[in-house]
Amino acid sequence: MHQETEDADEDDGSNSHSIESTDSSVHLSEDSDEEEVHQWEKNTVDHQVVYSRPYQLPDIQYNSLPEVSVQSLGYEAPEDWPVLVQEKKPPLYELLLRLIQRNLKTNTVVTIAQSSLPVHLIVLQCFSGLFCDLNNDMSVELPLEWVTPRAFRLIYDWMIEDAPRLSRLGLLEVLRAARFLKIQQLERQCEGCLAHGFTEDSAVMLYLEAQLLHMERAHRPLLQSVGRFFLTLVASQEFLRLPVHALWQLLRSNGIGVNTELEVFMAAVRWLNFQWPKRRLIIGQLISCVRFGLVPPWLLIRLHDRQSNSVELRRITSHPEVLQQLHDGIGYTTTRLCYGSDRDAFMLHLERSGMQPPVQRNWIYDPACSYHHRLHCQISEEFTYEAFTSYLNFLQTLHKDYWQSLQPVDVSEVCYCCQRIAKQMEDSAH
Repeated sequence: MHQETEDADEDDGSNSHSIESTDSSVHLSEDSDEEEVHQWEKNTVDHQVVYSRPYQLPDIQYNSLPEVSVQSLGYEAPEDWPVLVQEKKPPLYELLLRLIQRNLKTNTVVTIAQSSLPVHLIVLQCFSGLFCDLNNDMSVELPLEWVTPRAFRLIYDWMIEDAPRLSRLGLLEVLRAARFLKIQQLERQCEGCLAHGFTEDSAVMLYLEAQLLHMERAHRPLLQSVGRFFLTLVASQEFLRLPVHALWQLLRSNGIGVNTELEVFMAAVRWLNFQWPKRRLIIGQLISCVRFGLVPPWLLIRLHDRQSNSVELRRITSHPEVLQQLHDGIGYTTTRLCYGSDRDAFMLHLERSGMQPPVQRNWIYDPACSYHHRLHCQISEEFTYEAFTSYLNFLQTLHKDYWQSLQPVDVSEVCYCCQRIAKQMEDSAH
């Protein structure tokens, strides 16, 4: 075939049997078997295509088998695949949770002041109404006065945990941030902790934290839960810096634990003298919180005595409004003694005179308090301002949980002070 091509080239120096082709593809006809099937063979010589003459295929039947399908031969798809031992596919929730807990592949940065926290935006959008209203921003800036970096971290951890618990430290920060971020479930959980989930000393610490966060007024009612921690608070420096409205609410509380009502009066004296004479303008308002009708009349008379050695005490007792309150207290207590055990007659007298009996406090008994004696005790130590401050100094030296050992006054009739004095007298006799 190649030879014929060469001969053709020799017979005619031109390209009489050659065709310049601009298309390298040749289409073959698909006619019936009876027609000629041309097989073209091409050779490229100097960018020209030379075609050989056609030839005819022999009329031979190569396929003599009937056409059948695999399915007709009996082969079908299996009803059940064999059981293969393979690794179980991990749930999508676990994979997502792993990424979130390890803080991997984060897609948003939350900026608070100088702190930048990479987070998963979808987590915030699931809980926070504020973030749900935002677009899918790559960067979000939050105001420091509403959301602190510590509060945001605690809230983000709360979102990730399945059963989150809130700690006392930073609770108010979290509450304020939850309100700003519109996380209602977290807000309700914080309020539930404030209502039921803290001890008496924690109430004080929460209130002091509210002061730092400029939330003092909203959380001032926390001081009503002070209870037996009251005297420990009075012995602290924070007590001296309490706002007057907070102190007024504290001294009016029925739940503060005291050995005697005079401790309430001495606590007010301590607070007033800390910034004297600036605080002298509110003496009458503050001393009105003291229930002098619960103090024996002889102790009130001693307070009325202007010959007291305590300058801090004389500043207060010489005030006209305080003198009037002392007189009213002496009048109430002496009248009560006059009626003795005839309580009905005494209540009738109060009704006629328009007087109101004072509400009892949460009375406690501290065996280490030198001036606290049982009602039946024959030994009594005079209650002075110096004795009160000495007791506060004693409380400052004790374990932080000492206040929990203070007993309700009606638990026992035993007077440890009397027992101690009796034992000292017995030892001296021997």
